Amino acid sequence: MPLSRLWTNQEVYSPDGNETALMATTTGSSLSSTDILSDEVTNSVVICGLLSLLGVLTNVINIVVFAKQGFQDSMNISLMGLAVSDLSSLVTMIWLSILCYKPLFYLSELPFDPRDIMYLTGSTTHSVFVKIATLITAFITFERCLCIAVPLKVKTIITPGRTKTIIISIYLAISLLMIPFFLGNRLEWVFDFRTNATVLKATYKAKREILEAITFLAQGAFATTFSFVFVICCTIVLVVKLNSKTKWRKATAAKSDRATDGVGVKDQKVVKMVTFIAVIFIVCSVPPTLVFLYMVFDTDFRIDGVYRNLFLVVWSTTFLTETINSSVNIFVYLKMSSKYRAVFMKTFLNKQER
Repeated sequence: MPLSRLWTNQEVYSPDGNETALMATTTGSSLSSTDILSDEVTNSVVICGLLSLLGVLTNVINIVVFAKQGFQDSMNISLMGLAVSDLSSLVTMIWLSILCYKPLFYLSELPFDPRDIMYLTGSTTHSVFVKIATLITAFITFERCLCIAVPLKVKTIITPGRTKTIIISIYLAISLLMIPFFLGNRLEWVFDFRTNATVLKATYKAKREILEAITFLAQGAFATTFSFVFVICCTIVLVVKLNSKTKWRKATAAKSDRATDGVGVKDQKVVKMVTFIAVIFIVCSVPPTLVFLYMVFDTDFRIDGVYRNLFLVVWSTTFLTETINSSVNIFVYLKMSSKYRAVFMKTFLNKQER
């Protein structure tokens, strides 16, 4: 028995087995979303919306700073791609927060089902941009790892032109992986017997479970799990290499009778920055990674299932961690990057860094 069946909504069946009555009951439960969305879920998504407003501002600032720095450096190109994907994921998170605000939508007679709109235009598109950001983060970590492992060859291995190609390819690949999902889930105008009106609702095709499994397996196993493990491995290699180089420089300085004070300080800052970024990414990626993997094995764990409360609670938690991960990069840049800090102060504060 799937774990998700331990927390379900109660199903109501027609006592006489009438198929029409059952259809009306199902339709009614789909639209009575005030009973579906708990206060905890609503509050969680509202919190995500407020954090997303801050994140949108910080990522717009990031985009402006990286644009002013130019794109001659491959790292700037990667960070620009990351900022754009983070910004897009936060914009969709704000849209999700609006749709989840019950008094605005669920108590109004509107020609669409807010829950279905939320799922297909909000959470799904949000997931796409989060996966894009995940792969770009993995690429950035790999690039930094190469800078330490093979510093003399990295400029020829990762060029600005190749970096642009990789970033664009990531955007295209993740977008194409969503095609099977949208083949099985569509928004269509259907007649609702409960409201006696035509409304925009999600419709599900016969091969939906198979099509969704393809998408979830590709995104969960490749874009999420692979990137998650890859970032951990690259970070370990980076930390080990930096520590060994720092020890070697200290030993060399001691033999040449030079002061060791300050030797390896820059390397230690890089270690701290990479470790800090990796910890943020890893911690924030644990919930969505586990959820995606579970959805692959439990095909009943869906928003239209009988335990949709559990689905919404779980995903509200993953949205919160993803929102945090997409919003805090600016503070890392300001603290760890002198170039970023100088451009930021000159552009937005009209000051020169001392």
